[in-house]
Amino acid sequence: MTYTRPRSGIYATVRGVEHLCNDYPEDGRVVLVSREADNPDPELFGRDEARGLWVAVVGVDQCERLTDVTTRTGYKGRVCQVVSIGPGGDVGLYFLGDDKSEAAELGFVQVDQGTWAKTVNVHDLPDLYEHHADLLFERWWSGNHPTG
Repeated sequence: MTYTRPRSGIYATVRGVEHLCNDYPEDGRVVLVSREADNPDPELFGRDEARGLWVAVVGVDQCERLTDVTTRTGYKGRVCQVVSIGPGGDVGLYFLGDDKSEAAELGFVQVDQGTWAKTVNVHDLPDLYEHHADLLFERWWSGNHPTG
């Protein structure tokens, strides 16, 4: 069975174009990656032949936007992360609530420390939406609201 993974990951907008990143920023830089056949921006990207990717290292200051994107839904009034969608409408969920006893009551199963999962039918979900966490917010806030 083939599953579609909803959009999820770190995304940076550089020069007006959104690019996938390989991880969270580190040391004030982020690594952009592309699996496209052609170089998405020859001024930024170089080829990593070993991994078959186009790669660019840019400073966080060059990012117009930097977000951690997850797909979410509500399930019986609780916020959940969507981790997969099957061709038959099966949707893999992670429970995001703080009260893990609620997860067990709703039929979620603990798959890792602090991670509770369940598969439901897409018709049992009111909506699917992307959640964007702004990774540049603290930098913006501290620059516009100095302490002292």
